[in-house]
Order: sequence, then structure tokens, then C-alpha cells
Amino acid sequence: MNTIKVEIDKSEYEADDFANYRIDNYWLDEKLEELYPDKFYGGTIPTLLFGMEIPQEEKVVKKRILPEVNETTICPILMCPDDLDFSCTLIVAEIQNCENTIKWNRIGIDKTTEFEPEKVGSQVKWFDKMNKLEFTKTDYLKMLSDFEKFYEIEKVEWEKRNAEFQKNLMNKK
Repeated sequence: MNTIKVEIDKSEYEADDFANYRIDNYWLDEKLEELYPDKFYGGTIPTLLFGMEIPQEEKVVKKRILPEVNETTICPILMCPDDLDFSCTLIVAEIQNCENTIKWNRIGIDKTTEFEPEKVGSQVKWFDKMNKLEFTKTDYLKMLSDFEKFYEIEKVEWEKRNAEFQKNLMNKK
């Protein structure tokens, strides 16, 4: 059984620290970079963070990250931190809910060419060097809850910064 949790990671791009997937004793993006050097998978960030540019894409992630019992979904789990959408590097997982455990059967890079958010995951190049991951449902639900907490914190901080920006903009007029 693997462990999965949320921990604060240092950004490789001098941006703010961020909540990231910690699986067993490694960051998921760094493990992918180690297995597939020079593919720029290191530095990708979780799709569960606040700030995705397209609300419909965020809905796809939230709908697929925890499939119904005995169902399997293809869910975007890591994205490019520059674009914050499905248009750039997008890592997906085939997620299976086995009632007491959650399995990430395969992880790969999305190759979908359609721009409709619901189509994401219809074409995937699966990574052959990445092993299947299996988590207890308890650990998985805690990870989702922790991401939700970080999401809310980031949302409040963004709203404060945006209100200050709007206020400064109005004062300049």
C-alpha cells in the first residue's frame, strides 16, 4: 500500500510555495522527472489547487478525482504552472475506486487534441516506468480534504489581493 498526503513544496520557479502530492517519500512531479528526464514534468503542480483559468476544467477535475465505488475515471492530476489549464503539459491518472482503496492504475500525459474539457483523457500516452499506486480510502480522503483547505486559503488570499488591486486602480482614475 502506498501513502498519499499533501505537503508544502518549494517552487522551482521562485514562485510561492504550494501544496503538492507527497506519495510515499517523494514528490510526484519530481519522480516523473526522474523517470522521464528532460520532459519537464518536474515543476508541474496539482490540478486541485486554486487558480485554474477555466471553470469547466476545474469541474472536470473535481468530478473525476474520486470516482464512484467500482468506477474508474481518467483525471488530470498535474498541470503546467504557467498556464493553469489543460492546454499545456497535463498529467492524468486512471483512478479506480475499489470501495476501501483508491488505485491509480496508470499515470500518463494527456494527448487529447479536442479543446472541450470533458474530452480530456480520451487520448493518453501512458508512462511505462511508473508503477501502479494504491492508497487507503482514509488517506485518499484526507488528501482531498487537505487540498480543499489549501484551495480555500488561496482563494481568500487571491480575493484580498484582487480587492486591493481594484481599489488601487480606482484611486488612479
